[in-house]
Amino acid sequence: MTTVVQLRCGGDRNFSYIIADEQSREAAAVDPGSPPNLELETLERMGWNLRWIIGTHDHFDHTGGIKDIARKTGAKTAMHLLARFPHETDLADGTMLELGTSTLRIIHTPGHTKDSISILAGKDLITGDTLFVGKVGGTGFGADARAEYESLHEKLMTLPPDTRVWPGHDYGVRPSSTIGDELRENPFILRASFEEFLDLKRNWVEYKRIHGIT
Repeated sequence: MTTVVQLRCGGDRNFSYIIADEQSREAAAVDPGSPPNLELETLERMGWNLRWIIGTHDHFDHTGGIKDIARKTGAKTAMHLLARFPHETDLADGTMLELGTSTLRIIHTPGHTKDSISILAGKDLITGDTLFVGKVGGTGFGADARAEYESLHEKLMTLPPDTRVWPGHDYGVRPSSTIGDELRENPFILRASFEEFLDLKRNWVEYKRIHGIT
């Protein structure tokens, strides 16, 4: 079994994460902050050994601490094979990363960026900037929006409703959610078609104003 620790690491309300295998005490750091002080303090306090450092996509606010924590721990860095940020291990849709007695499943979820991934650890899903609580990742209005729509509906919303959602930023009404909650409450997910999804993206500022969303 795995444990997920959510850390507020500054930036634009960024979250980083530690995933730990309870039996072996091996751990993975996801999107470490810069500097990765909270991550290193958590690893030391819990007695966890860092094996992997994973970036959900190659934007600086999610990669800023990768080199530092890698240098200090010797853990291997991993990102999607399309990521431009230097890393040691290429990930793809369906890649299974061993973490002690547990396995992390990589889900390629392009849209916000071409290299975006989500990470499934048991019933915990780290979604980076693909899915937030009640919101979705930023895109343009072309192929990237279509890719995000497909990633959300064909890959993430097909997971069990009790799957816990851990987003890359604290942009929602609470810091975490479930797939079931997002299916019921997320206005982007509730849109009946891609065209309606895109219309909400185009008019999101006005929608937030009407509904009192910050």
